[in-house]
Amino acid sequence: MNHLAKGVITGIILFNLLLRVYAEEVAKPVIWQEMMTIAEVKRDSQGKLLPLQSYDQTMRRGMAFLLEDHLKWFKGAPETLVDESGMTQMPWVYYSNLQHDGRPFPHSVDRFVSYPAFHHALMIRTLINYSKYADDSRALKQAVELADWNIAHSTPGDWPYAHLPWSTFEEKKPGGFRDKTGLMPDKAAIMALAYIDLHKASGEARFLNAAGKIADTLNARQRPNGTWPFRVDPKSEKVIEEYSSSVIYAVMLFERLDAANGNDHYKAKRDLTWSWLLNGPIKTKEFRGFYEDIPPSPKGRTNYDCLDTIRYLLANRTENNGYLDIAMDLNDWIEEVFLDKIKGFEPAGGIREQLQCNVVMGIHSLNWASMLNELGRATDNHGMQQRAIQTANYTTYYLQPDNRIVVGFQYHQWWYSCHVGVVLYLLDFAENPEPASRR
Repeated sequence: MNHLAKGVITGIILFNLLLRVYAEEVAKPVIWQEMMTIAEVKRDSQGKLLPLQSYDQTMRRGMAFLLEDHLKWFKGAPETLVDESGMTQMPWVYYSNLQHDGRPFPHSVDRFVSYPAFHHALMIRTLINYSKYADDSRALKQAVELADWNIAHSTPGDWPYAHLPWSTFEEKKPGGFRDKTGLMPDKAAIMALAYIDLHKASGEARFLNAAGKIADTLNARQRPNGTWPFRVDPKSEKVIEEYSSSVIYAVMLFERLDAANGNDHYKAKRDLTWSWLLNGPIKTKEFRGFYEDIPPSPKGRTNYDCLDTIRYLLANRTENNGYLDIAMDLNDWIEEVFLDKIKGFEPAGGIREQLQCNVVMGIHSLNWASMLNELGRATDNHGMQQRAIQTANYTTYYLQPDNRIVVGFQYHQWWYSCHVGVVLYLLDFAENPEPASRR
């Protein structure tokens, strides 16, 4: 055997050895509790909870985690990020959650799953708002790239549910996991709203056009009662899961496009949907059918779309339409069903995501606190605003020394959506950014 052949064989052996070592390393479970720092609590002289670090620092460090060398933190196989064109995408395109050290879970059912329509829309909104707040063009660039990816990977234009972003991607393919062959029309409306925001921030007409195409599909596929299926096959129109309360986003989408276009093209469909919501979930409190990874349950309850419904009521209240009273009633329901006292961080309260994943999370606590602050302003209730600030202060403790923002102190997965969601809703509390010398 010549030296060249021996060298080739030796190289193959070494390569296979490295592959085995890499596979064993990836398969090692992370002891996630050891990667969770719970800092000593800070309080003022009256015992009120103080933030661990300022809101400004929390947001800047959290965004630096995503915008600066994030691919070096990700420890999955590099080829899992390569798209069909040979381009390397950011991990959040194909992964919704990872282990706390940046490695994918080796055996979890959702180890290689992302939720583009909802999670990417959340990230686009965060990137846009942070770009304006911090004057950081990198964030807007990432928002544009992520939106373009979703437009390019939406449903074909000749399908009944055309031009819609997929609510689930599994192993880099559309659909899968709980959605099976389907998608969620409500998440398409959420993405369309993000596209409109991006059009305003970037000036690029293609994003407004993409939002219009989504609205046209929702307009055409709206059912007689003003709703859409929760999960539906976009090609065959087979309903996979029926009920969802999450229609407030279609109401807002129809309104925003009519305002942008200067007409009432979607008004009749908007009115039909709003009437169903006003006389349905707003009265019955049957807010459910929202999350992509949750199996159907008539007893399940969520609060995410309810919080945005409260915001809509506050934004459209008058002295005579009763919307403020309805908003207060919905918040009372949320507090009764989802609010927890946080031991050790009193008097801060935390919000559990839903009844089927009944865990306090930073994103949902801040989403509620942001709304509560708005409700406090609307009712001139200073105590309500102080409660909101205490919860906002509590969520700053979720920022870790390596700039990860964890889901919660009792949660083993690290999620991109929960990381960016804290930044998004902290922006509602932020005042002027601190000078660089004080950060």
